[in-house]
Amino acid sequence: MDSVINDETLSTLEGAGSCYKCRYLLPRLVESAPVYFKQGFVTCSHCREQVDLWQAALDRANRLSVTGAGALVSLGAGQTTFVMPLETGKYYSVELTNYGVPAGARVLRRIYTGQGGDVTAMEWHTNAPPLRFPGTLLRLVGLPLGEGPLPRVGPVGINVVWIRGEDSDEWLYLVTSFEAAAARDYAPSLVFAQSAIEISMMPLIESRFRLHVPRKKVKRFTNYGRALNVVLPYLCGEAGLAQMPTSVHNALERLREKRNKIIHDGTKAAAITPADAMEGLCAAAFGFEYMRYVRARLSKP
Repeated sequence: MDSVINDETLSTLEGAGSCYKCRYLLPRLVESAPVYFKQGFVTCSHCREQVDLWQAALDRANRLSVTGAGALVSLGAGQTTFVMPLETGKYYSVELTNYGVPAGARVLRRIYTGQGGDVTAMEWHTNAPPLRFPGTLLRLVGLPLGEGPLPRVGPVGINVVWIRGEDSDEWLYLVTSFEAAAARDYAPSLVFAQSAIEISMMPLIESRFRLHVPRKKVKRFTNYGRALNVVLPYLCGEAGLAQMPTSVHNALERLREKRNKIIHDGTKAAAITPADAMEGLCAAAFGFEYMRYVRARLSKP
């Protein structure tokens, strides 16, 4: 059963960093990135400051990188927080979609904190706990903290970080990258981040070439480095589309180099720091949004 919560305690946070001037939260990437690509900045709706969206998102991710999943909120993840009363020893099924988490979302982190000091929550699971959190249903049992009469009821804060599920091959790679980063497993995180960009870019580039060139020749010629550095900028220029911001392009180049070092030399040789991981994920998130921005125009013959 879902317990009744106070609506005032329910909040969902999604945003691509904060304004430098007033710290007001900027809209999430899927909404603000197209504006950033067109004009090179976004305007804070609170103080009207012109903000470099890339730097705002990366700064926030780096500041929160010690928290693991919390750093991912500026890169496309969401965070939902609410408080609900729990009775000790009682079982609760809490469906997160009832509290604003979208259906099909992947849960990256859960935190349970007793608000009154004497009751908290414990997750219930079978004798074979899943390694990846399944679905959006929390299975909780009220747990007493300290001495006192039983049963008793107390408010428990629930904080959940999640990422939307979308029906595309490239997005699923980005989701897997976020899951690995939330667990601070940065090597596979960067490998999957790079894969997400390649899968979002290469089929589009190859389909343009195949309009006039046989498939075999396209396959022999096309690689990711050429696509990112030459073909994509040329196609976007021909179509009158804004070029990928230099900061995003350069970060994608560093992500590719880091991924290659992981694959060919191993994780220790790559020496991945949290800052490396946050920049790589930020590059992948912005690169993914840029491909979404240009795909409609470039898909046309």
